[in-house]
Amino acid sequence: MIEFKNLHKRFGKLTVLDGLDLAIKKGGIFAVLGPNGSGKTTLIKCLLGMVIPNKGEIIFKNESVLRKWEYRNNLNYLPQIANFPPNLTVLELIQMVKNLRPKESNEQELINLFGLNDSLQKKLGNLSGGTKQKVNIVLTFM
Repeated sequence: MIEFKNLHKRFGKLTVLDGLDLAIKKGGIFAVLGPNGSGKTTLIKCLLGMVIPNKGEIIFKNESVLRKWEYRNNLNYLPQIANFPPNLTVLELIQMVKNLRPKESNEQELINLFGLNDSLQKKLGNLSGGTKQKVNIVLTFM
């Protein structure tokens, strides 16, 4: 379970999160919906440790995770836009991500599932948007 308790985040004078309380149960499907500027991305970045809240707690598996990093090995995140270094090949990026993550990886199964074998030696900057998204999904599930 992931819990946000009394989460506050400001950027200068702009309050983005103002006392947010939210509990996300394990095993379900969850969506964060709202208009532009409502704090959706800030909430996710707080969970990922990319943005530090001004106040409040983030609890993952019954443990406060603010300013801790190990818990992120148990999270997967699929960004809307794949922003990859254009000079790397698909295989180089997959290997790099595999080396950064401590858990066992099923990258070959995912490469096969998403039909990326023919793209492994291609530069990321030369891929179509759809193929970039496939690479993005493979990296998320590795």
